[in-house]
Amino acid sequence: MVLKLIPKAKKEMKKRKLKKNDKNDAVISDKDWFVRFDAPLKILLTARFFAAFLVHISDCDETFNYWEPTHYFIFNSGFQTWEYASPYALRSYLYILIHAVPVYLYKIVFNTRKIMLFYLIRCVLALLCSLCELYFYKAITKKISPTVSKLYLFITVFSPGMFIASTAFLPSSFSMYMTFLIIGAWLNENFELAIFSTALSTFLSWPFSCLIGVPLAVDIIFANKKYVLFIKWCLISLGTILVYQVAIDSYFYGKFVIAPYNIVFYNIFTSHGPDLYGIEDNYFYFLNGFLNFNIVFIISFVAPVILIARKMYTKIGIRFSNHSDINNNTTWFIYLTPLYLWILVFEMQPHKEERFLFPIYPLIQMAASIALEYLKDMEFHPSIAIRSKLIRLYNKSVNIATIPCLSVFFLLALSRSILLIKAYHAPIDIYTQLSNEHLTLPESNVINVCVGKEWYRYPSSFFLPDDRWKMHFIRSEFRGLLPGRFSPESLSTVVENFNNQNKEELDKYSDIRLCHFLIDLNNNQSSELEPNYSENNLQWSIWKSVPFLDSQKTSYLFRPFYIPYFWEENAKFSSYNLLMRNNFDNISAKSYSENGSPIHYAF
Repeated sequence: MVLKLIPKAKKEMKKRKLKKNDKNDAVISDKDWFVRFDAPLKILLTARFFAAFLVHISDCDETFNYWEPTHYFIFNSGFQTWEYASPYALRSYLYILIHAVPVYLYKIVFNTRKIMLFYLIRCVLALLCSLCELYFYKAITKKISPTVSKLYLFITVFSPGMFIASTAFLPSSFSMYMTFLIIGAWLNENFELAIFSTALSTFLSWPFSCLIGVPLAVDIIFANKKYVLFIKWCLISLGTILVYQVAIDSYFYGKFVIAPYNIVFYNIFTSHGPDLYGIEDNYFYFLNGFLNFNIVFIISFVAPVILIARKMYTKIGIRFSNHSDINNNTTWFIYLTPLYLWILVFEMQPHKEERFLFPIYPLIQMAASIALEYLKDMEFHPSIAIRSKLIRLYNKSVNIATIPCLSVFFLLALSRSILLIKAYHAPIDIYTQLSNEHLTLPESNVINVCVGKEWYRYPSSFFLPDDRWKMHFIRSEFRGLLPGRFSPESLSTVVENFNNQNKEELDKYSDIRLCHFLIDLNNNQSSELEPNYSENNLQWSIWKSVPFLDSQKTSYLFRPFYIPYFWEENAKFSSYNLLMRNNFDNISAKSYSENGSPIHYAF
């Protein structure tokens, strides 16, 4: 009899201990499948590994500012942007080396194909994202509500925004990982980890991500009065991150460099700044947020209204049934303030990019999850005598209010993710085909691959089979600055022409006559510098062709979302082609000079 009572007693003690440790924490049942460590991690890993293998590179900055420097440190070749030129020194090599050094050691031991190293890095990013997200998920479960954490898990697994950002090799994605840790640690009142994660995000990846930590600093200093702790961990962060970063960057650039300061100075205090690379309309972020999160993005902006309504419900005719398991002893709005502060600041900037929203993706999803949980707990009871049928219908079905919202989110999110794969994956497919080519040529021969107007969709030199394959830019209608090439000399001295005003430099182009392969989009448009190479049968043969969505010719209805059957019938496609020169064997193999630089031709 006593033995039978022992398991029950242990369970009671666990529950009491949990309540005793933190009265504000949500009571979590040991039988809750979603709260166990392994279940959410498996779900997150599955979603992130899918992204690692299926998402195309949508931002040329990812290729030329991060994949190419990483390729250089592993294989001694790669494209160099002006941001890495010594006179400007905007980018930190520490962020690159953290990724490149482990992969370099792996390559020495296992001698893996280059394209496999590309996907290895993506899988490691998927793992890192999942672990950070798991910490965030557990903090929500413990401090807010198990129900909210389940809503969050559902949203994050299916959202196209996370599908794109989770494995992108970008500082803004790393800042997103840190946001998981910052907000998770803040919820757990682990201020030390929150401060250190903010410093990592600010110094190592993207200085502007310090905005995430501003409300945290206010809470630590003014609400919790932990001045000493704040100063102490700020100094520790400076000593363990910035000091090493400055030392490494100064070594490679050959001069004293504080890369985070340089990028902030260029973006804010120069006369041109990032506006040279395009400006967007005021609705850009709202349109982008809707595409990546659809109604969840809208609900995230409703969250403050719902939280305020809960505090003032007696005055505005709203009742709450208190059936929700959210811990109401905490003001949740303070943890959501980084989201609205970020939107406010970045909305005012003329230059806008999708990746600039990556760091707040966790907060968008958390805000929407809290709002959805409160939404099903909220009933409208206006003081007017006649109530509308819509309000009465809502009050009757309030307990299942989240179901239609999540259903719409799921369908639109799945539709968007499928479209990204079916419509825009062609460049990855073409370069993968190139990576699989094994031509029977003398080992000394160089094989030249060229790209013109499609330069910005080049996924990286990891897709070239080996060192014999060289990538070249041929001239097109593009008049901005193209990347140069890394070399041991270019790290600390000026080898090629660079500028910080996006002005064209002709030494970045090679002559098309040296090209063995050419990659081009056949969209049935041509000009003197951008002829339709695919129709020149005398010089080129199509080696592989993959459909690529022509967004200009496709109607607005079928551009953003995939609609089964109807999309295939109504979407318009161009051909993304890998072309091989007909007189392949007659091209001179000597396309490189004795010092290893490409031969360029005057225009």
